[in-house]
Amino acid sequence: MAASAQKVRDVIDNAIKMSDEIGPGNYITPKVEKQGLFGKPFIQLTGRVTSEKMKAKAEEIAKANASGITVENMLRVSTTG
Repeated sequence: MAASAQKVRDVIDNAIKMSDEIGPGNYITPKVEKQGLFGKPFIQLTGRVTSEKMKAKAEEIAKANASGITVENMLRVSTTG
């Protein structure tokens, strides 16, 4: 049985928070979203990161923990606080 989207979101959230590669100043929130009334759920990464490298790393971590659920990276790159 496949993991629920909410459980996958929790796993991704914990993996990003525990990563040594995602440092301070990066604010990433994985959310469960759906397209349409009966659409398949997907994980959307939202928030702000300090570089394109951090954006790519967050997506890589999310996809590695997504259990086959699609990951959409909507993170913004911003160097200002």
